[in-house]
Amino acid sequence: MVRVLVPLSVYFALLVLPRGCPEVGGTLPYLLSVPLVLLGLVAIGGVGARGILRLRRDGFPVDSGSKRLVVYCLAGLGLFAGAVLLTRAIPRSLPTGSHLLEFDSLVWKASESSVFARGDITARQKMLGSLLDRLQTGLPRSEIEELLGAPLDTPYFSASERDLIYVLGPERDRFVRLDSEWLLIGLDDSGGLERFEILRD
Repeated sequence: MVRVLVPLSVYFALLVLPRGCPEVGGTLPYLLSVPLVLLGLVAIGGVGARGILRLRRDGFPVDSGSKRLVVYCLAGLGLFAGAVLLTRAIPRSLPTGSHLLEFDSLVWKASESSVFARGDITARQKMLGSLLDRLQTGLPRSEIEELLGAPLDTPYFSASERDLIYVLGPERDRFVRLDSEWLLIGLDDSGGLERFEILRD
């Protein structure tokens, strides 16, 4: 049983690893393989359960092989559920390259600061870590806009209930980079910073 559960544990641990090491982000082939592995586990469990039911119906003792298949299925699904819960419990680290530059308000507000450059990341992405150190809870909207400039006026994230939206650049730490990264800032009732998050669209 250990020979099966250890590889499954390592396999599903790859779902959690990008939380602490974003540069090890799940590759597309791996992400596509997860549903197939889950279907395989369910199929194995189904074969085992069918064998158990058939033996019981015919009045024979249940063999250890059928029981083992059901246990493999349940243990594998449990490992997957545990990995999913861990990904939600562990806060995501900032994407790779977020601490390359000290925050500079003039550079951030420049029109080219979020422009994609092949083989590189944007200036905003390089300053992200330094910027977030400055964004303290309660910071007034006026000071935030003084630091970052006027937010993007877009209904794109209207459902997220964020008040200030800034584009950072193309997404990082992904095998296939199709989306963009955004800094979303939420304000409290008095207009002070309440929360922020980095999202991919």
